[in-house]
Amino acid sequence: MDKQAQWDIETLQKTIGVIPYEEMERDAIERAIKALEKQVPQKVKKYKGLNETACPKCGIAFGYYEYDDDEKFDYCYNCGQKLDWESEVEHDEITTTLHSKKGDG
Repeated sequence: MDKQAQWDIETLQKTIGVIPYEEMERDAIERAIKALEKQVPQKVKKYKGLNETACPKCGIAFGYYEYDDDEKFDYCYNCGQKLDWESEVEHDEITTTLHSKKGDG
């Protein structure tokens, strides 16, 4: 986990509600938090029996999960989430839309 990004997120979250921000400033801080959250690596989803992997943030499928190390990408090409391939999370069934979900930011 990126400790600096995590610390930045927590620090910014603590200031909301404590420091009286104007609405535009609060919106800017919330956008900064969302951007920083994408820098904290999330475990790639792996679906048993389907040989599919998916982004933990937006759910888009990456396809076959037996990638060689040089084929794995650091960020989701759909939403920009930083990925952690070392500790993929296995799921029994698909709960996201595969191959067709558009990015959420």
